[in-house]
Amino acid sequence: MRFFSYLILTLALIVLPKVEATSLYNAKTFRDLTADKRALRIGDTVTIIVLETAQASASAGSADKSEFGFGAQAGVNEKNWQYGVGVNGNTKGTASTQRKGQLRAQITAVVIQVDENKNLIIQGKQTLTIDGEVQVIELSGRARRSDIASNNTLLSSRLFDAKISFVGNGDVTEGKEEGVFARIFKWLGLK
Repeated sequence: MRFFSYLILTLALIVLPKVEATSLYNAKTFRDLTADKRALRIGDTVTIIVLETAQASASAGSADKSEFGFGAQAGVNEKNWQYGVGVNGNTKGTASTQRKGQLRAQITAVVIQVDENKNLIIQGKQTLTIDGEVQVIELSGRARRSDIASNNTLLSSRLFDAKISFVGNGDVTEGKEEGVFARIFKWLGLK
């Protein structure tokens, strides 16, 4: 009986194709179970906490006063004729503008590239629809690995070359635009 077992095993080894074992370990993608979970390479994600407040104001004023004068005088036989021309003008103007904006959001972005200085180039987009109003937040920028917190979050103020946009589209956004009649009255100077 033992002889047949050895014979079958020997025939199986001869007939079966060659089998090789490969490792499941890949040094490029391996991350230890106890390793830091911060984003470090292409494809990793990081949560951006957007806390942006912007305020701007500007004012300008100008005042200008100019005068120009020309005069002539002539006299014949004790008659005195005097002629004169004069021009003057005054201008004065002021202008001011103020703008305030605030954006608070969280958006998860993906690392799309790592530059030569090991800075992470990230990009993310989030679309929200609230009562028919579509709101899109887009974000891109560069981040240092050391600025990413241990819980894999990053403040938007720590991004450099940051581009953050928040755009709405829907009934509320369209409602803030002036109507046709309001624009006509404004053009005619009646508003």
